[in-house]
Order: sequence, then structure tokens, then C-alpha cells
Amino acid sequence: MKAAVCYSSKKFLIDEVPKPEIDKDEILVKVMACGICGSDIKKIFDDNVKKPIVLGHEIAGDVVEIGSGVKDFKVGDRVVVTHHVPCFNCQYCKHENYSMCKQFKSTNIHPGGFSQYIKVPKENISVGTLKINNNISYEEASFSEPLACCLYSLGKINLLQKDSVVIVGLGTMGLLFNQLIRNKKAIPIGIEIDTNRVDFAKNSGFDLVFNPTKENVTEKIMDITKRVGADIVILTVVNKEILNQSIDYIRDGGGIIIFAGTDNKKGVEININTLYRREISIIGSYSSSPKHLSQALELISDKDINVKNLITHRLPLEEFGKAVELIINRKAYKVIIKPWK
Repeated sequence: MKAAVCYSSKKFLIDEVPKPEIDKDEILVKVMACGICGSDIKKIFDDNVKKPIVLGHEIAGDVVEIGSGVKDFKVGDRVVVTHHVPCFNCQYCKHENYSMCKQFKSTNIHPGGFSQYIKVPKENISVGTLKINNNISYEEASFSEPLACCLYSLGKINLLQKDSVVIVGLGTMGLLFNQLIRNKKAIPIGIEIDTNRVDFAKNSGFDLVFNPTKENVTEKIMDITKRVGADIVILTVVNKEILNQSIDYIRDGGGIIIFAGTDNKKGVEININTLYRREISIIGSYSSSPKHLSQALELISDKDINVKNLITHRLPLEEFGKAVELIINRKAYKVIIKPWK
């Protein structure tokens, strides 16, 4: 079968690799759509990630082979598959820190979604593989994983109606957060320095969007919140400057969600007394869980979340390198890789 193999940050090849062979408790899925995630891009350029590697985890496709021990799926089922699944029994899972679970970190599909077929192991079948309704496309269904990550983040906070939520960074994830927050009848406020993304966000239904290079964002937030400050700040992009600036956006007692990693090798300096006296919480949110995957797929299936307008490019597997170039040059939002012509 064909797969986009990453050998280094500068070398992608569409190689012939062995088609996975399944055992009795596994299934084989023909990948029909796989979205490119920001974490895929980071792994490509991270020298600490072992290569060669086939990436891709925002997967939707068809079940084409079933092991004799698999009872809940049949050949022809349209499915969403997630790459990591927790055990639900350990101390982490009991506290709903699912992405800290040892099983979560050790489970995976093989090879990755940027290939024509993937093997889904037993653990992933039981809680991480969901059937897709016929009313949505494979492309739409592939958004289940990123949307689940957003749901997982919002589950860490007590978001009330009319709360104000600042979203820093208006890529795909920022625009998904916008829809979720609006659905909860809270008030999203977007911050983005890329003028093209500001325009795209506004055209996608984001009412309050500000560019910190052109206007005083802190004052705008204070005006909107009647001088109180935002209840929540979500950082879909983060560095030490952004993190410290977000403290100016937040109200006393508010929370900052770290939704992305940073390329900074040095630590971030924060005034501890400010956090202490103002009771500001900083919350990390990494990945999601099967529960949130199911919720995400339901939201997409019920058309409560519109993901179609976030897709700017659909490219064949052979153009994976072009897809990466579009993303790193900020000329694309969501790119969907289609392994089959």
C-alpha cells in the first residue's frame, strides 16, 4: 500500500509499505480522509521524534477486514478511529485525566492515517472506534478527533451562559472553540495577528475578533466585559509573551487553558503573587478521550457544529509535501488528505 513516510523535516516520500495484517481481535480500515493536525506538523520538525514515521490521527474510513474475534463491526461500516484510548480504571482515569493514562500513551493505530490502510488494535476498537452516520461525509467525520480535544478542554472549566471567553489564535481549533462556546450561549472573543485569518474568522461567523498589532486588545476586552475581564482565556498558540499577556485579559478568579505546546526552550516567567492574589488558574489540556470523541461525532452528525467551511484544501496522498508547505506558510486552514483517488 502507499503511505506518506516522513524521513526528516525536509524529506517526505510516498512509499510502498507493507499493508498491515490483522489478528483475530483487530480490524483493517481503508482510510478515506485524514486531516492534518498542528501536532503532526510539530512532529515533522521535531528532531526528538523518531523517524521514519507515518503520521496522521484524524481518521475516517471503511472497515474492510475483520478479525474472527470482533463482534461489534462488520465489513463496510463507515468509522471514525482514534489513535489513543485510556483504560478507565487507573488513578488518572478515575480523575478524568485520561491523556495521562499509561494505556492512553501506549496505544496506537498502525501505521498512521496518512496511508491507505490502518490496523486498529483491540483496545482502540472497544472504545475508540465509532460508526459514522450516512448523513455526514468522511471529511466531516474526520473532525471528530480535533473537536473532541476542544470538548475535553471545556470540560475542565465551569462555563456559564454569558461568560466571556478569549480565544488566542484563530486557526482550525480556535474556530471550533468559537462554535462550541456560542452553542453554550457564552461570548467568544478572538485574538489573531494574521490579517487573513482575522478576515476568515469573521466570514466564518466570529463576531468579535481583534488584531493586537492594530488595536489595544486589553482595552477591547475590558470594554466588552464592563471592566471585569474575561472569565476564560484559551491559548491555541502559546509562548511566554502570550501567556503573560493573557493575565491582563483575565478577570480575578478566572482560568487560562493551555491548549498548545511552545517551541520556547526556556521556561516561562510568571509573577506567582499575581496568580495567588488574583486566584488565577492555569490549566493544561492535552488531547481528549473516547467520551469526548463520541460527543464530537454526535455534534457533527446533528449539524450543531459546522466543519465544512473550515476545509480549505483537499489533497491526494501524493501531495502530502505540498500540504505541509501550505500549512507552515499559513496559506491553509484544515487540509484533508485523501489516500484514494
